[in-house]
Amino acid sequence: MPLNSNKNSWGMRSFVVAMLVLPFAAANGEWTVPGDLASRVDVLNEAQQAFIVSGAVTNIIPERQLMHELATRDADSMAQLLDDLMAVAAQMGYSPEHDMGAAPLNLTTKNWVWATPTPAALREEEREPGPFSVHRYLHPESGVPTFGGAKVAVWPEDLVAGNVDVAIMGVPSDMSSGQRDAAWAPDEMRALDTIASPDGQSLVKPLETLSVVDYGNVYVDRLSVERTIGHVADTIAEVSATGAMPMIVGGDTSMLYPSVQGVARNRGKGSFGLLHLSAHPDAERYGDHAISDRQAVFRLLDEGIVSGSDTIQIGLRGPDADADTLRWLREAGVRYHTMTEIRQRGFADVLKRVRREIQRGPDAFFVSVDVSALAPSDMIAAGRVTADGLDIEQVTQTIRHVCAAKDIVGFEITDLAPMMDLSDLSVLHSNAVLNACLAGIAVRKAGLDPDYIHPLALDHGQR
Repeated sequence: MPLNSNKNSWGMRSFVVAMLVLPFAAANGEWTVPGDLASRVDVLNEAQQAFIVSGAVTNIIPERQLMHELATRDADSMAQLLDDLMAVAAQMGYSPEHDMGAAPLNLTTKNWVWATPTPAALREEEREPGPFSVHRYLHPESGVPTFGGAKVAVWPEDLVAGNVDVAIMGVPSDMSSGQRDAAWAPDEMRALDTIASPDGQSLVKPLETLSVVDYGNVYVDRLSVERTIGHVADTIAEVSATGAMPMIVGGDTSMLYPSVQGVARNRGKGSFGLLHLSAHPDAERYGDHAISDRQAVFRLLDEGIVSGSDTIQIGLRGPDADADTLRWLREAGVRYHTMTEIRQRGFADVLKRVRREIQRGPDAFFVSVDVSALAPSDMIAAGRVTADGLDIEQVTQTIRHVCAAKDIVGFEITDLAPMMDLSDLSVLHSNAVLNACLAGIAVRKAGLDPDYIHPLALDHGQR
């Protein structure tokens, strides 16, 4: 069927083309044959012509290369090339006869993808239990990076022997709905040595008041969040049972669910509240996936791990904070504070309200900070970045007060994707959020009031 035939012939040809190219996924749409090359295409058979004009051929070779081949090859050579390209296209397409719809997952295996979580050989090493240094020199920044330059602990007996208050650990999970790269957040936060700074208000130094260790990274199965959550929950429960407070550095926010679940195994369901700073309610009830960042809070409430009346959310905004979700949170008894409320009433008034809610709540809280709570100007590298938001001072002020006022059973910062911010500002601010909680816990352990201000921090004292 010649390509230079009349308009009626073109209509019939289009129908034939549609029937012939169904097996090929033409992502680029129809391709118009340049007029000077039409005679070259006319000599091909109908299937080959259809493959060209449908645009399916440009999924295999670039348009510029196709034009070169049409202009330089003879008829037989071009026909052979088209047959080869069509064969490749057929192999690339999905066929239920020989292609699986999904990669199978062996749910019965006792091993992980390529390693076991805790090789037994490591436990055969003889040493006295307790935290130990991995730094070559006096100044921690000169050696192996650890959170705040802290000593390292590997096993629960290290935490017990060291009477550890806070065990900071990375959970490099990167499988949820936001921008990828969250798996690198723990290493980036370790490398930027800005944790454990003195509390600017009380002048308490967290690492001198608290026993803090770097508990390493928790192993994750990068192919399965379902397999990962069990191991994460086990590790968090293991730490919590020693009396140390697990401080989790994500990783994506899907790990909020197993982190709180792990603490609840030791503390008991409903025995503590949840303070959640995030742009996203994470209360999706109708999604395709049962385990992700978007369902984390819903699952915690639905399974009774935390109570709605003991849950406080701050900074909600964006497409997930719709009327249906906010109505569901209200019916569940959740105290939520949207950015609309903060704009209308002012942050100072909202913070006073949050403080009252915290004070009336349970004695213990798990604190979760999704970095999306911060405005993009202060947090460029949020995995699920959302316009508007809190500034860094508002977030650190809130976190410090809560961690100084209540028994903190767990802390988590999630969804930092460092690759998105080459300036390291996002990593700097994430460390500041983590340090705000360390400072608050240190203030509480020192027996100081959360609002205590050291005289030297307030005024120079000069006349």
